Amino acid sequence: MTHLLESGAIKFGEFKLKSGRISPYFVNIATAINSGRRASKTTEAYAAEIVDGAVGTGFDYIHGPAYKGIPLSALIAEKLWSMHGIDVRWGYDRKEAKRYGDPADQNIVGEVRDGDSVLMVDDVVVTGKAKIDNWAKLTGYRDVRPDGILIAVDREEIDEAGASTTEILANSGMTVYPILRITEIFDYLLNRTVNGSVYVDDRIKAVFDEYFGKYGVH
Repeated sequence: MTHLLESGAIKFGEFKLKSGRISPYFVNIATAINSGRRASKTTEAYAAEIVDGAVGTGFDYIHGPAYKGIPLSALIAEKLWSMHGIDVRWGYDRKEAKRYGDPADQNIVGEVRDGDSVLMVDDVVVTGKAKIDNWAKLTGYRDVRPDGILIAVDREEIDEAGASTTEILANSGMTVYPILRITEIFDYLLNRTVNGSVYVDDRIKAVFDEYFGKYGVH
């Protein structure tokens, strides 16, 4: 959690999300992996959740949705090998199909095989739609099965119909494995000094509570 703060991967303020919601915080894992030291520290947490946490190692392939999932998938695969001796393949999808070269990697890059169990990795999920669409790319390319989605932070939100993101994804066969939950982060940081700064005071917490009351899981 402190690494997210120190690296600026989690910010507090006012942010417009892809969904159109105005959020009092924003998670961007890109800033938590933008140097060798930061990348190593971040992917240690992902690897630990796989090896020692709920995910387990029963998958064959790590898939990173473009764009932030691309470096994450590579870094996590390397960390699993260098620290734990676990060798898994990794790859990613293209936002736009490549119109030249090998037709085999027009939409999906990586040695994904029929029958693979696939672990998707990313920073967050909001409504879950993007992950479902991304999974459809993989299943349209190979006969694969989902092992789950490993994310840094669970925003613990619902869609416009009131269904939780984790339920939506679970109904599509994808279990969400969060390293942290957003309610845990806010509760831990409330009026706590971290490296000389208070990131979440009563005012920021009140704004979050209002947002979560509207969009959060209850």
